[in-house]
Amino acid sequence: MNHDDASDHDPQPELTPDTPPPADLPEEKAPSEYRINIYRDWCKSCGICTAFCPRQCLSLDAEGNPVVEKAERCTGCRWCELHCPDFAICVREVADKEVDPEEKD
Repeated sequence: MNHDDASDHDPQPELTPDTPPPADLPEEKAPSEYRINIYRDWCKSCGICTAFCPRQCLSLDAEGNPVVEKAERCTGCRWCELHCPDFAICVREVADKEVDPEEKD
């Protein structure tokens, strides 16, 4: 059997703006939002989390403590969480209807 023969493969449907995507293609969903929690009692302010964040979501304050500066940039990669030697940082996806306790009346 010749695997280079185009007749052995199912042709892919051509997608145009006028035709809906086939049912077997996943629908695009909105980007997720993530919450970054830093546990101050566990953190020794080593700066590893800020060094490893590829999106610069974290920064160090005047005392050298990590702070969440740009949470909206977080992609949920968890590099900060995975490299923290003290398990002092947690990244989790925010549920659609989750409300921040500080925002409640």
